[in-house]
Amino acid sequence: MEIKQLTTFSAIAKTGNFSEAAKILGYAQPTVTTHIQSLEAELNVKLFERLGHRVKLTPQGKRLLCYSEHILKYSSEAISELSSNGTIAGKISVGANESFSVVRLPAIFKKFLSHYPTAEINLNFGSVNEIHEQLKNDTVDIAFFLTREVSFPDLVTEVLLPEPVTVVSSPNHPFKTHTAVNIKDFENQDLIITQKSCTFRTMIEDLMKQSQVHPHSLIEINNIQAIKELVMSGLGISIMPRISVKNEIDQGLLTEIPWAGPPLPVCTQIAYHKDKWLSPIILNFLKEVKAVLASK
Repeated sequence: MEIKQLTTFSAIAKTGNFSEAAKILGYAQPTVTTHIQSLEAELNVKLFERLGHRVKLTPQGKRLLCYSEHILKYSSEAISELSSNGTIAGKISVGANESFSVVRLPAIFKKFLSHYPTAEINLNFGSVNEIHEQLKNDTVDIAFFLTREVSFPDLVTEVLLPEPVTVVSSPNHPFKTHTAVNIKDFENQDLIITQKSCTFRTMIEDLMKQSQVHPHSLIEINNIQAIKELVMSGLGISIMPRISVKNEIDQGLLTEIPWAGPPLPVCTQIAYHKDKWLSPIILNFLKEVKAVLASK
């Protein structure tokens, strides 16, 4: 089994066509066919089924694809790191929810790339569950969560720092005269909040249910910046980690009303799969992350 054979196999699996894979890889089609025939002979299995001009993976082919993607990824990492003339280089794939990406990642990336300018970073957005799946599938190396503490048996997770929450409104909202608010104050208010896939949203909903609080309206948005824009326009109030709205509060675009309700245990966490091989570039990235956030 050779890397070039697995590269061909992976390309066919993605395109569903031998001819398209040959064009992408720059091979003659007979070469692509030979690579697959050699793999099938070595493994003694059929990897593809033909459906007209298209092909699809057999059950054995689907199993091999998982291993193939891992092997090709590690092969690429090894080439990057061992051909870097002694410098630490390579690729890192980072997963994060949007709220963390906007407020914490810029400083982390800036510090890291100043020390390792040849490193490559790929950023993926998603919910906690989506990022967990990406960690399991090894499509993401390191993940960040800005939400309540998460725990998965297959992940190594570490809380890096707590994230206080606050309530915000437009400067003209009646809440501007409040010295503090709790969940009861949300009664009959227009509440702008993240969508149901967000674990922070779940905490707020649980509190309202327990206290039998009924907002006048609920606007669901999966974009932090859009939530802030709607609040600034006077369409409603919101509650979120303070770091997400710090700039707008400092500029007077949003009014902060301290949260006096039950503690909301929100924190910034970092995670990776328990079986993940931590390459030198990933280890140094983790080191830089902790150095940056330790100063916050």
